Amino acid sequence: MKELSPGIFIIKEKGVIKRRKPPVNIYVIAGNNDGLIFDAGYGDKKTIKFVIEEIEEIKAYYKSQNKGFKLTRILPSHTHPDHISGLYKLSKYLGLKVILTKKMAEIIKNKKSYRSAREADLLKDLFLIKNFWSRVITKIKDYFHWTFFKFAFGIKFLDSPDEFIEENTIILINNESWTVIPSPGHAKDHISLYNKDRGILLSGDNIIKSLTTWIGPPGSDIGSYLNSLDVIKNLPNFKLVLPAHGRSIKNPLRRVEEIINHRKERTKQVIGIVNNSPDKGITPTELIDELYPQGAKIIQRIGRGWVCLTLKLLEEQNLVTHAIVNKKIKFYPTNKL
Repeated sequence: MKELSPGIFIIKEKGVIKRRKPPVNIYVIAGNNDGLIFDAGYGDKKTIKFVIEEIEEIKAYYKSQNKGFKLTRILPSHTHPDHISGLYKLSKYLGLKVILTKKMAEIIKNKKSYRSAREADLLKDLFLIKNFWSRVITKIKDYFHWTFFKFAFGIKFLDSPDEFIEENTIILINNESWTVIPSPGHAKDHISLYNKDRGILLSGDNIIKSLTTWIGPPGSDIGSYLNSLDVIKNLPNFKLVLPAHGRSIKNPLRRVEEIINHRKERTKQVIGIVNNSPDKGITPTELIDELYPQGAKIIQRIGRGWVCLTLKLLEEQNLVTHAIVNKKIKFYPTNKL
């Protein structure tokens, strides 16, 4: 653990497989009566033991300075598995109240709700038309995918939180005001925490120092993401971002602008490829092959999410349109169909 700002500590969970189980930052806002943990990380036994040991170190540090130490609550930034899997065990072992927004609570109340919220529709979301055997293979992959979540992430669902928290409200943490900012985009239930007096934003996954955050269906939305970034860049006294992955960001306005420009550039790339496609149109798979000509299959699968969301956004703006031709979904400039 490390103290990043007075009373704000970071606990870095190592993770195992970078793309499937990446390192996660857990933040402890410590104090003498109503401290809070932001994000819950993984729920496997080894990780939970590590986090509790780190919290005991923070407690010992406070005791050595004759300061009181008490954590009372835990709040995730959103309901992706690397942020909520540890909720149940950490709340149980540390005696914490789980506080959630209503959007979060609806998603993680049971396995059925969670799977429904996390599974993309092949036709509607990813523009894929698959035959019978391809659908069977997809179902088999899904089974192993959720088995991995269960054992590697240690995910456990909560049928009800201890307390609901509203978006766009202020909560007190050790007598300091933190604003709960709705920041959908990466996930539809995503929130961030902001302390105006210190200029510190706990950004979850929306702003990361060296990577572009994952955007893909279901639950992600590029328009919402850009709107969230626009809200964040206009926060008063904005000085520091503490992200859920990677290092702190000490020049947050520049980083937010970089992310916005990156998304705009990607959108230009997609519409450029569609506009330059032949009259027969282009499939999302062909488009992805042009964007990632040397990319590994796993990179292309990850990239498919943002590409399809971008195509949806362009279709909403009446810049592209699609049709089903010979059991394939093809995109065209609106003036070519």
